[in-house]
Amino acid sequence: MTLPVLARVAARRALTLTLALLPLGASAVPALPAPLASLYPPADTLLSPAPDVVLRPDPGGRTVLIAASGQTTLPQVARRYGVTPGAVAFLPEDAQPGRLVRVQLPEAAVARAPFRPASVRLYRVRPGDTLASVARRLGLNVVDLLGVNLTLDSLSELRPGETLNVPTGARGLLVRIKPGQSAWSLIAGYRADLLQTVLANGVLPTELHVGDELLLPGIRADGFRHRLLAQEEARRQAEAAARKQAQYQRFLAWKAERTRARLREKYERQEKYEAYLAWKNSPERRRQQLAYERQVQYEAALERARQKAAEARASAAPSTPGTSVRAASTSGAPALAWPMTSYRLTSRYAERDIPFHQQVFHGGIDLAAPFGTPIYSAADGTVTQSGYGAYGLNVYTVSGDSTLIYGHMSRAAVVSGQTVRRGQLLGYVGCTGVCTGPHLHFEVRLGGQTVDPLALLP
Repeated sequence: MTLPVLARVAARRALTLTLALLPLGASAVPALPAPLASLYPPADTLLSPAPDVVLRPDPGGRTVLIAASGQTTLPQVARRYGVTPGAVAFLPEDAQPGRLVRVQLPEAAVARAPFRPASVRLYRVRPGDTLASVARRLGLNVVDLLGVNLTLDSLSELRPGETLNVPTGARGLLVRIKPGQSAWSLIAGYRADLLQTVLANGVLPTELHVGDELLLPGIRADGFRHRLLAQEEARRQAEAAARKQAQYQRFLAWKAERTRARLREKYERQEKYEAYLAWKNSPERRRQQLAYERQVQYEAALERARQKAAEARASAAPSTPGTSVRAASTSGAPALAWPMTSYRLTSRYAERDIPFHQQVFHGGIDLAAPFGTPIYSAADGTVTQSGYGAYGLNVYTVSGDSTLIYGHMSRAAVVSGQTVRRGQLLGYVGCTGVCTGPHLHFEVRLGGQTVDPLALLP
């Protein structure tokens, strides 16, 4: 039998069953595609449309329940579904028209494996594959590949080892017949060409059942592609929003931690301040202050006695130059006197004896003495600073190009702008600023550069 004859026979059977499965209330026979319209007589000479509605198939797929019109007879239903008259019955079984009809399909109609068009092959995804690269390798475009893979949920993500459907013949849409659907309803719903569909699948639509796959040639999956693109864009936006939210949460956590750190620092400062207030008002501190004051008074009395003795000796005989102070050097350095009468040299110029001196250059000498020990001017000059500075409570005196610094005082006895003479009281030993114990930091700068004070002291 030739192909045209087979096509006529297939089309006649297909058209007959199509008319039999029209929905209830259909008023006209659907128009035939142009290639088939010339093969058949007018529609009114064919089997009249069957106003059946498939209500429910059973899970096994062998029994369907339909609602038949009042003019439908059981033999008509049997012929329509290709079963024996004993396989159809009214429900309830009172043979009255207009009732529900149960159709028992033959065993052979459901005992086969699901149908799949032979032109659709399988491709196993390799590592690194994308939908675009697979389509390019097989000579297809992405829409053709999407049309036979309607279960994909992404255009970019393919998992190695999974399989893709690949059309090797006609391009179109590969759909699976679901319960309540038929091949004819899908062909009509997608407006596919009947003859091209029969040729592309190699089977009549009447032979396809629930679970079979049907290739609808010429139907493009552009809408499916746009939906996947929209899903990927929505996923990208969701990921971007999640990253922003995570970044914001990290910022909130950092802000909360910074607030806690500031509160801890505030509490620590408060504790230190309260400890200072407790020490400031303690009896022990008061006893130390009284002891320092007595020491200051005692040393001041000794100093006055020494000065009187020195004045008496000076009036008795001229002093020999260089006996009390070292003469100025040829570089213009001032002649200095020791700034204290009782002390202990604990750190020399540029010495790295403690961790602080290892980190910061020691530009002077340290003279240790008890709290309150008097500090005297080592040379004539003008006070340019008297207050807190780089070395705790400081006194700076300037004479010409030389600057003398007296640091870590507990109390100053001069003010800025005051002119002082060598040997005049400047303040008292303390431990203000960075220090490890009561001492005087004595520093000499010539032209802004520190020099070793021991080279200028007697």
